[in-house]
Amino acid sequence: MAVQETRTERRIDLRMTPKDLINIGVFGALYLVMVYAITMLGFINPAVMLVSLVASIVAGAIPFMLFLTRVRHAGMVTIFAIVTSGILALTGHPPISFAITIVCALAAEAMLLAGGYRSSRMSVLAYAVYSAWYVGPMMPIFYARDDYFSSPAMRQMGPDYTAQMEAVLSPAVLIAFDVSTVVFGLLGGLLGLRLLRKHFRRAGLA
Repeated sequence: MAVQETRTERRIDLRMTPKDLINIGVFGALYLVMVYAITMLGFINPAVMLVSLVASIVAGAIPFMLFLTRVRHAGMVTIFAIVTSGILALTGHPPISFAITIVCALAAEAMLLAGGYRSSRMSVLAYAVYSAWYVGPMMPIFYARDDYFSSPAMRQMGPDYTAQMEAVLSPAVLIAFDVSTVVFGLLGGLLGLRLLRKHFRRAGLA
């Protein structure tokens, strides 16, 4: 019987119930609010922007990890990613960011599937992998640096802010940030697991 239950938990079932969709909407909104509230501090200066991005990765783990206690089958994290990254795309994130977010979501889905959707350890790893989506908004700085810093959005920030940002976001700093997204995602996932331990136990995640 135990073997049969495990196989059932590991099946790839993409059927969504109304409750699944409500959970995706609610926790997607909470995640975006948390991320936006912290990253807004980046308007102070580019150095604060980097710190706020890292802080939002860690803080964003709380609503995301709580969402994972409601995930029972494949597809939920991917739809979560489509909804949240779609909204971010409407606010100015580049198309490549949307694509990277979906890839990160699929990788996170693989982690959850490997844990039978009942593993708290795999949930932490899933969040760490998912957090790599933060690489997306910065990608144009690698392949279209001049266009990025001369874009209307950057012009609205003012010449001083743009000049500081161009100086701060050197290729070395960008690479370090890209690597740190997974590292801080792991720390955030562990923090979320610690804070939400009661919810994970109630959901039956070992």
